[in-house]
Amino acid sequence: MTMIYEEKLDLILKALVEARKATGKQYHPRLYRDKDNKLDSLSFDQIQDILLQLEDDEKVIAIKSIPTEMKSLSEQTTSDFLDKKRDYFVIEILNSFDDWYSNFLIKERSKIENLSGINLKNITYILSLIEQELELSRSSKVVISYISSGDEISGYDTYDMDNVINTYTKCLGYLKSIDIIKDFKSEPYSPSSELTVNIPKFFEAIEKVRELNGKTVQKPAQNLPRKDFEEKITKTSDEPVYEITYTKQRQILMNNAQIGKPDFNSENDLVFSFLYEHPNESFTKEQIEKAVSVKLNKSLHKIVENLGFEGDTKEVFISVSKNAIQFRNPITKQDLEDMKKPTIKLIKGGGKLILPR
Repeated sequence: MTMIYEEKLDLILKALVEARKATGKQYHPRLYRDKDNKLDSLSFDQIQDILLQLEDDEKVIAIKSIPTEMKSLSEQTTSDFLDKKRDYFVIEILNSFDDWYSNFLIKERSKIENLSGINLKNITYILSLIEQELELSRSSKVVISYISSGDEISGYDTYDMDNVINTYTKCLGYLKSIDIIKDFKSEPYSPSSELTVNIPKFFEAIEKVRELNGKTVQKPAQNLPRKDFEEKITKTSDEPVYEITYTKQRQILMNNAQIGKPDFNSENDLVFSFLYEHPNESFTKEQIEKAVSVKLNKSLHKIVENLGFEGDTKEVFISVSKNAIQFRNPITKQDLEDMKKPTIKLIKGGGKLILPR
């Protein structure tokens, strides 16, 4: 199978990096054509052509010597005749090589075919949104709207539209960086973007993701009216709507938004760790002190405040009195209905407003 230029370049760079590792600092590395570095699949001429590009265009190496068989008789020296095994290039690696090679690796890793599963899924879906609009607009300028397609974006809480919009913006920035779209414009907090598409590269990309996914990309459903969207994201009564997570870094997260972070091994940390492990149970202050083996100097009310629970978050997740406390987690749609709380507005931790259910 014939290799493309990028595959040849990758082989040569890897072989060159390995050759440098095996060479003393006072010497220039030798680049052999053998099975170990897989350069036996290339001819000396093919290797030289790419090395010349690295030397002349990128200016990251200098070719000091070429294999004897590539030299004419007039170019061959006494050492060439004496050394019957001069079957290698001698390469000087310039100071600019390392930074250039780091950027090269980043670009290679971020190619569509090398994306992780979640990123490929998100990019695939956005390309399908663009394709749908291109079919109707018949113009390189399109507007895509993702208010009704947030559930297609992986890695984030679908119902926090700040995160969904942020993910779309990152994906559009990525598509611009690889020249699939020429430009895009998004208004702050707006779930839509105006795009200028690089048509030839777009269709190359959509075919590539279809091949990578092993099937035809499913086209998105037509954008739903806001009312239908709200109905679409309504959860069943027993499914969690809000949930607190206590991370190993002691972050108290509500639906991925931080509301507090107690100090390690403090009263706040010890009490909340215990409550987090025993949700939906009521405990007296004495029971908690016995469980955490610490005499509490703060009141339960003060500990709740220090943890970041106040306003709606306190009302929904915590019941507390002078001598007793209960931590509820997670909170279902039915819980909210019983409390007559249709939504929670965060006061701390970024002040995000979670969409109503």
